[in-house]
Parts: sequence; C-alpha cells; structure tokens
Amino acid sequence: METGIATTPFGRRPMSLAMLAAQNESREIHKGRVVDKWQIYRNLCEGKSII
Repeated sequence: METGIATTPFGRRPMSLAMLAAQNESREIHKGRVVDKWQIYRNLCEGKSII
C-alpha cells in the first residue's frame, strides 16, 4: 500500500530511482568540498564568446 506519491519539486513529474539516489549522494558530500557557482557562471559566460 502506498501512503504517498513522490513528485519533483517543480511540478507533478514522477521521481525516478536515479533522482532519489542523487539526492542521497548529495547528503554525503564532505564539508570541505564547495564550489563558487558564480565563478563557474562567469567562466561559462567568457567561454561562450570564444565558442
């Protein structure tokens, strides 16, 4: 018996087992592993003009 249906936070698309596994892996990331998302964005914007 199902007590609920898991859906994504962006609508009523069903969640796959791979999505749940990725969420579980993200909880196990060590605290020292951080990435500056804005630096990545700037690097991608610079690279876009080259391509």
